[in-house]
Amino acid sequence: MSVDAAARARLLVQEILHPDEMNAFAAACTPTDATEFAGLRLRTQAYVAWARTEAQRRGTVDLDTAVAIGKTLTMLLDEPDQYDAEERALLRGAVVYFIEADDTANDLTDVIGFDDDVRVLNAVLDALGRQDLLIAPA
Repeated sequence: MSVDAAARARLLVQEILHPDEMNAFAAACTPTDATEFAGLRLRTQAYVAWARTEAQRRGTVDLDTAVAIGKTLTMLLDEPDQYDAEERALLRGAVVYFIEADDTANDLTDVIGFDDDVRVLNAVLDALGRQDLLIAPA
């Protein structure tokens, strides 16, 4: 699955995602079987643990936002049978984007490190109809 042109345009027009964020996210939205969610969940938790270690070492990492993203993704990944193929691909895209430290904004060194990850996750939450889980930007 790839994010179709109409969906890309809608996300860009709504100014949810910047063009570079959209491109990186779209590249990560690949077909995903429900059985892969356990592995994606582990990767998400491992990334949050790494961010926690880096926050202690550096003191400048926005750990609260990283933890909020990780908790939300984990909650969604705990329900693999609730999503169709397109939704599973979107969730994979959100996870892959999140666990890439040097995406559009470096998670550990940029002042706005996790803001792009929040935008990507919020766009996915909106697409899933889960506005109740939206994360406020830092």
